[in-house]
Amino acid sequence: MRRRAELIVVLVLALTGCASVPTSGPVQHYQPQQGGASSGVQVAPLPPVDGATQLLIVEGFLHAMGTYQSNYAIARQYLTTQAAEKWRPESGMQVYADGYPPTETDQSVVLIAPLAGTVDAAGAYTAAGGQVRLDFGLVKNDAGQWRISNPPSGLLVSKYLFSTGFVAVDAYFASATGAVMMPEPRFVPVATEGLAMAVNDVLAGPSAWLTPLAAGRPEPSVRAVAVTLDSAGVAQVDLPGEASAIDGELRQQLLAELTLTLCGFDQVRSVQVRAGGSTWFTSDGRDQLTPRVFAAVDPAAGGASRPAYLVAGGHLKRQQSEGNWVDLVDVQADLPKVSGVAISGAGQTWAGVSQDGTKLISGPVDGKTNRTVRTGAGLLRPEFARNGELWSPATKVSGLKVYREGAAVSVSVTGVPHGSVVAFALAPDGDRAAAVLSQGGATTVGLLRVRRTETGVLLDGWLPVGLDAGVIGSSRILDLSWSSASDLALLRLSGDGQTSVGVASQDAAIFTEIGPGDASGLQAIAAVPGRPTLVVTGMGVLYRYDGEFNWAVASTGVDAAAYPG
Repeated sequence: MRRRAELIVVLVLALTGCASVPTSGPVQHYQPQQGGASSGVQVAPLPPVDGATQLLIVEGFLHAMGTYQSNYAIARQYLTTQAAEKWRPESGMQVYADGYPPTETDQSVVLIAPLAGTVDAAGAYTAAGGQVRLDFGLVKNDAGQWRISNPPSGLLVSKYLFSTGFVAVDAYFASATGAVMMPEPRFVPVATEGLAMAVNDVLAGPSAWLTPLAAGRPEPSVRAVAVTLDSAGVAQVDLPGEASAIDGELRQQLLAELTLTLCGFDQVRSVQVRAGGSTWFTSDGRDQLTPRVFAAVDPAAGGASRPAYLVAGGHLKRQQSEGNWVDLVDVQADLPKVSGVAISGAGQTWAGVSQDGTKLISGPVDGKTNRTVRTGAGLLRPEFARNGELWSPATKVSGLKVYREGAAVSVSVTGVPHGSVVAFALAPDGDRAAAVLSQGGATTVGLLRVRRTETGVLLDGWLPVGLDAGVIGSSRILDLSWSSASDLALLRLSGDGQTSVGVASQDAAIFTEIGPGDASGLQAIAAVPGRPTLVVTGMGVLYRYDGEFNWAVASTGVDAAAYPG
């Protein structure tokens, strides 16, 4: 699950429907489990007062833009009549750095601040350099009051004010195969409209980047008539009558998408969907829907059990139970020393890379029929996909190999920048992957789409995860793993040689430093949704994350650790 943001890097706004910044509705508070970005108390905006100075007018307008309100009606009161009619807050936004207040000169009020990013009318965030520079064009109206004649084209919001007014939620979309749901982080206002906006985001469909992986959408598209939440936490989604024509697999798909999305809000316990007043049911007759109903397609669902596996002293060991880190069970002995290990989702197969990165070995977890799957140079930690494929990345992009039922299939990787692969991790849905590339001493994190055919795999659509240099500084990313359906746990090395772990949302909107504060020499990381993040040091110490910078020593003498993937 995504966390509350401790540090907001960039916040991407989910826009009303499919293409608008929210502009209407009363303010009430909803906190998504998936990591609400709200980190402060909202202060309701006030209209301009008579006699306000130019600077106070601009400050009031900036505050009103950063606080969600009906049609931004109060913000419009700071504008001239003509400017208010032309201003389009739904057209997009600019997010600027905190600590840069507007300044007043003899003739104007100007805001000059570093630009953190931009969000277009479709909700797409783009990392931005440079700065915002806006002269608000203060003029006096007929009543002799200062008003703004030159507002920004859309919203202009500081990171802090934005962080107090909007929260993050994952909008889920079915994969083209229908086997799993795929998340896309969205931000909705801290208001009742947040639920409806999340629903309409789902109905409108995924981003252009995710669309090639996603299942088809209803034609024509529909929008929610209303989304309400009762005191028992039941979110009622009312669709228009024409949605009654949506039937069969597409109806079941929408029920799963809406349920997983809306149950990301803390207050939502279950979801009910109606179209034209008639209740929708699942294929097995349920109408009160929770994520448990759709566990088979939920990428964050961990199944019955996900015990940790360790390789230590030539033995493959497994937890007896998820909470027991002391009484480990030996499941295999006489293993070579490995630098990385992977366990299949069913816990039946293991794979490991020799410490020198030249051999990939695999076999049954509880057997002795291990075999060398491949040899070469620069082999990295293997991965098991959701569908059972064994993935073997290497430092060369072209070195990636994928095995289905023991046989290699064709692999094509396109659009990846030049550089060496430092780390690779398949997302829990198996349709996306994250990679760390090293280029000229610096590292870059990016996402890739995974497209499968009967004979092979295509990876494309390299999408950089725009981690803000102001947050990670000169750190190099050494390893990464997916800690939730949409969050990446990143092991990084700072410029002074210290190692630590941070968690970034896949859109780089939120970055949270989680420690450990007293460990050094961290070399590898292991994470899956719902289980503690693990890190291994070069001295073989295994640390377990217990929350709030609290890390415990879980074991020693460890070569590698993994959860079933």
